[in-house]
Amino acid sequence: MRNSDGVIRTGFIVVPTLILILVQTQNSVGVKWLAMHEKRFSEWNTYQNCSKSLGLVKKQVKLCRTNLDLMRTFSHAAYIASKTCQEQFADRRWNCSSLLKVPKLSRDLSRGTREQSYVYAIASSALVHSIARACSLGVTTKCSCGSLPDKPPDDQHKWGGCSDNVRYGVYLTTSFTEASLTRKGKPKTSKKADMNRHNNGAGSQVVSDSLKIACKCHGVSGSCAIKTCFRSMPNFSAVGLMLKDKYIAAVEAKRKRKKSKKVFVPLFPHRQSVTTNTLIYYTKSPDYCSRDPKTGAEGTEGRYCDKGSQGWGGCDILCCGRGYKSFTREIVERCECKYYWCCYVKCKECTKTLHLNVCR
Repeated sequence: MRNSDGVIRTGFIVVPTLILILVQTQNSVGVKWLAMHEKRFSEWNTYQNCSKSLGLVKKQVKLCRTNLDLMRTFSHAAYIASKTCQEQFADRRWNCSSLLKVPKLSRDLSRGTREQSYVYAIASSALVHSIARACSLGVTTKCSCGSLPDKPPDDQHKWGGCSDNVRYGVYLTTSFTEASLTRKGKPKTSKKADMNRHNNGAGSQVVSDSLKIACKCHGVSGSCAIKTCFRSMPNFSAVGLMLKDKYIAAVEAKRKRKKSKKVFVPLFPHRQSVTTNTLIYYTKSPDYCSRDPKTGAEGTEGRYCDKGSQGWGGCDILCCGRGYKSFTREIVERCECKYYWCCYVKCKECTKTLHLNVCR
């Protein structure tokens, strides 16, 4: 019950409305650290770099200060997570524009949506990927090459080189992301915290599962008489694509008590089961057709579309039935370039006409 002073009375306890709002806000800090992308060109050489203004909670600030040599890697991870998300969803109504506002989080990234599940997964996977690669490149003394099996791949190959250290990447990523999902040293147990924790783990699992055997040839004049092999991750764009497939197949879930703990199960029994690498959500997404600051939807008005496509990116779907405007634009670009010995390239200038469509 609310009185004239804006205070909510619950039984014998008087709770100011502002405190409730702050508590709800604190429950949604999980990916605010993506604001670290602003510092990807900075020199991380002082504790002052580890600031709460970058979306870090107290424990993350402490981890930052004890891992300064890896913080440029963290900020790079924040950058590739945002960049890859925008690339993967460039033709969708939701085009990852929500991430441009971090450390502020809009409702679509804090209410348990499918989009939230993808963002948490790609954030943790980017961090695992970046740390694992930093270890193999010798960026830090805290880790080195990943371990290799005792048994060689086959008779013609032997283990060698430097594998990406995904195990350490998962360890440090889990420590960092879990810091925002704990309170007073204990894990938060809300449905939202459990969902974010699950999707963080799913993102890390995708990187772990992406490790493949890569080999290099050795021998006289490149004869490849011997091959040394190691375990290597794919480019992060491939990881982003795997996660996009998981976003499409994400399971709407609910929590259910099983013995002494609560677990997520599909809301609809006929759906696939929830596994460790399944993305889960529990709130329907906005349609993202019209601008709505409350939900974080930017709308699709003014977005470029393809009138010849019936799928994603096509004007029918992207413009939400509002129609589109067609126009032409001329651009000047270099063409018919020739290389002259020695040592310059000479090009002509050509005018090109583009036929474009934008959503109304």
